[in-house]
Amino acid sequence: MTKIRINNARFYAFHGDNEYERQFGNQFEVDIEMDCDLKELDETDKLSKTVDYLAVYNVVKEIFHREKFYLLETISSRICRAVIDKFTPVQKVTVNVRKPNAPLGIIDSVEVTNELKR
Repeated sequence: MTKIRINNARFYAFHGDNEYERQFGNQFEVDIEMDCDLKELDETDKLSKTVDYLAVYNVVKEIFHREKFYLLETISSRICRAVIDKFTPVQKVTVNVRKPNAPLGIIDSVEVTNELKR
């Protein structure tokens, strides 16, 4: 099994339980770790036999901009489901979604982690 990671992808979007966040937006950060079955790569060095990082990034970007979510938990879960559904080599995906500027006072961030197996 091969691990592929996308670290700290950043998106500006309009999610949150607070109406201010939904109106004016906020920064979000996403880490995606994919456990992939890539045994076909022993035979070839082709992108079609692995997971295209740009395609994964674009799926995540679409989720962030398609609709407004109240919860980080929902965003993380949707990303997990989309990655498993769209990328056949992915056997397990773990997604961390962070909100660095959560309206909670002096904190670094809030973060939610979801994991989904095929």
